[in-house]
Amino acid sequence: MWLTISFYTLLFYVIYRLIKFWIIHPWLVQRDFSNQGIPGHYTPIVGDILDRRRAFLADELLNYIEETSVKLGDYYHTSLGPFPCLTISDPALVESVLKTNSRSYHKAQLARAIVSTILGYENVLLAEDENHTRRRRLLNPVFQHQNINSMISLMVDITSKFSTKWRIKTDEQTYPLICDISKEMSNLTLDIITGCVFGVEVMNDKSIHETIYKSLKIALDEIEKRIYNLIILIPILNQLPIFGKRTIDKCRQDIKNITLQVINQRKQGLTKATCKGVL
Repeated sequence: MWLTISFYTLLFYVIYRLIKFWIIHPWLVQRDFSNQGIPGHYTPIVGDILDRRRAFLADELLNYIEETSVKLGDYYHTSLGPFPCLTISDPALVESVLKTNSRSYHKAQLARAIVSTILGYENVLLAEDENHTRRRRLLNPVFQHQNINSMISLMVDITSKFSTKWRIKTDEQTYPLICDISKEMSNLTLDIITGCVFGVEVMNDKSIHETIYKSLKIALDEIEKRIYNLIILIPILNQLPIFGKRTIDKCRQDIKNITLQVINQRKQGLTKATCKGVL
């Protein structure tokens, strides 16, 4: 008898938690948004994830976001599955969230789930409050004016080389140049970061570029699929080694190995940062 009672109690508790997670909590948050006069729309359980998924599959996600902003304004509420979202694009509101009242806001559970998939939880992007302040102070010297100036010449040189490379490719062809802008800009960004922070020796190592680019691209593609298939929104499924989780973990490990390799080269004195303020 007690076993039966315990079983049904546990069953009702699980059902209640699911209903609260998928319906009650999102509805309460969306109701509060509406009571404050914030425009938006809410569909129980799925939110606008299906519309976003259709836009994603049609490669029109940016158009979907722009159309929603035009329709609802500079700030509006929606939801990704059971996760309520408040989207803002007004500069004053953005400043209030990120600067003026930053201590009143914390990373959303969904954002933490997405970012931690590649970077883990121990990083400046996901750190909160004093932990974030401490980590940010460690990075501040790199972004001081004199240190930024020390990187300008290398940034200009790298960008000029990329521009020259594209121009040569265009001149050599009698038909329009077809260029993967995503890959080219990713490589340009990697060149600038690795050149300024880790040195030109690392920047010239194309195997590092290729590994990082491929790993990031594969991981981000898998994460997008998991988001729009609702996998990443469900904590239990998000942790299981299915639906691309192993692929993401492998990419994450590859990036970690490359990072450790670069750090070891710096420790051995094989590379030297171009940016002042970086050891």
